[in-house]
Amino acid sequence: MGRRVLGLGMMLLLAACARGPAAPRTSEALDRSARMLAKLDQLEADLHDEGSRLLLYTELEKRHGQTTQIACQVADSHVQEIERLALVQQKKQQEKARNRRAVAQARVSARTALN
Repeated sequence: MGRRVLGLGMMLLLAACARGPAAPRTSEALDRSARMLAKLDQLEADLHDEGSRLLLYTELEKRHGQTTQIACQVADSHVQEIERLALVQQKKQQEKARNRRAVAQARVSARTALN
């Protein structure tokens, strides 16, 4: 009987070894931990995205301010040039009016002298 028990024990031992390692058990704590880690990863990705957006918006705001400042300077210089050209045109019109008056007076004087 001793051999039988020994043989049966060996067979059970071999059968246990042949099955391989037991499948890992998942517990509620491990599941919660995995969910929390996944949420933290998502939160980190969201924060990184938000940080990138803030940098982009800050840069766009800065560039908008610079562009607005340049546009105002250009508009000011254009208005000054328009005013300068308007004065030049006004002077030319006044000069033409004086010349017309002088020509008209000369014609009147020449007609009265001929008569």
